[in-house]
Amino acid sequence: MSNNLLPVSVVIVSFNTSELTKKALKALYESTKLPTEVILVDNNSVDGTVEMVRRDFPQVKMLVNKENFGFAKANNQAIQISTQPYIWLLNSDTETGVKSLMNLYDFMAANDRVGALGPSLVYPDRSRQSIGGYFPTFLNVLGYLFPIGYLVPEVFKKKMKRIALYPQQLPTKGKILDYVTGAACFLRKKALDQCGLLGEEYFMYFEETDLCWRLKKNGWKILAIETDPVMHIYGGSFKTKRDLNRLAVFLNSLIKFVTKNYPWYRAFPIVLMVSLFGKISVYLKSIRSL
Repeated sequence: MSNNLLPVSVVIVSFNTSELTKKALKALYESTKLPTEVILVDNNSVDGTVEMVRRDFPQVKMLVNKENFGFAKANNQAIQISTQPYIWLLNSDTETGVKSLMNLYDFMAANDRVGALGPSLVYPDRSRQSIGGYFPTFLNVLGYLFPIGYLVPEVFKKKMKRIALYPQQLPTKGKILDYVTGAACFLRKKALDQCGLLGEEYFMYFEETDLCWRLKKNGWKILAIETDPVMHIYGGSFKTKRDLNRLAVFLNSLIKFVTKNYPWYRAFPIVLMVSLFGKISVYLKSIRSL
């Protein structure tokens, strides 16, 4: 293997994001260290994504679906044909830093019980983005639906195990979390072989949370570390971050996660709360920036 290549398969799923996908691949191939293989799965795009990749990035392996299989199933297609011991799931609306891949690989290679690892994530304006967080509870779901965090004293905010975490700086040894964000999730293939792939019952959202749930149950660690940041536009396949459909899909996937993994007495209060207040929350979040 070339000294410039790392034993990593990068997996990108695209759906009508031709320009974003082009930027994602360009940034990836400008990395200090390169992955041994890149696999792109296209979910029946009609914007010329497939043609662009074949023309501009002929080294990329491609799987072209005749329908939109969603995020989880498309990623699983690529993982199943990957040839490397490490997998990096990258959204098509990301742009990696030149050292992002190297930072993640070096850390995971040196820590053999880490099953999933997340990098620093930023928005296009370079402000910090959620790197992951904690499994849903009644309180943090309530906090997601309504901005009760603004009413909590600062001393308690740091102790809250929120669904989504937005740290200003990560510890040198990384931060242990329940899950890391699927937009740039670095995985150990050995852990996937033991715990299974992404749950295909999720069309979008919570598939990485569900995977991390199984990884943790089998003794694997989930961490996020400070890296050369990965820029993530967030929701590139939707019109805006506050797209009504995106927010509704998120809540539907949340319900699937808790009903699948939690005992009924933990799942029921969360499902009831989302059923009663989910539509109101979606509406409020969709207009909050107005």
